[in-house]
Amino acid sequence: MEFRLKDKRSMAKVERVLAETVVHRRQFKIRDGTWPFVVFGPDADGNAVIRVGSAEQTRIHKIPVYIATIGGPHVPDSEGLPIEELAGGDIPDELVGMKVFHLSPLRPLLVDTKRVGPRLDKHAPGEITDFYKGTDSAVIETPDEAYWALSVLKYLDEVDRFLPGPVLADFYSKLGGKPKSHYVN
Repeated sequence: MEFRLKDKRSMAKVERVLAETVVHRRQFKIRDGTWPFVVFGPDADGNAVIRVGSAEQTRIHKIPVYIATIGGPHVPDSEGLPIEELAGGDIPDELVGMKVFHLSPLRPLLVDTKRVGPRLDKHAPGEITDFYKGTDSAVIETPDEAYWALSVLKYLDEVDRFLPGPVLADFYSKLGGKPKSHYVN
């Protein structure tokens, strides 16, 4: 997965967010078309912002939709997918217009609940992970809550690489032998 932003300073922030994202727990069973997540991080005042949601694969007539962006951020006149189409309006102004280049299921990020809590301390990641232990959700820590969508996209990219669905597993096997998927239908 790659990104294109016109502003180099914003791109440096994107790279920092991706580097500092921590996945505390992964989904136990990959289900057909749904990737539940809990993503948390500090807001500008240091308070915890927790979003609970899922990435759900888009379907047309019950057929899963995959997207392949052709080109890349360094290829002139190539277009990626605007991040607004993946994360809706819940992104900082610096990311508006950012293009995402990837091959993956088309899965918009849906946030069911968003809560603001007390300041994060060193025990918060463990406490949040424990609180959601009864769910089959990934628990993701982002260094800046405004950039939550990038942290979730990073997690989903890792899932696609290490546990690809049937379409990606077939595609990767034709490219040179990525292992077959442990995908659960």
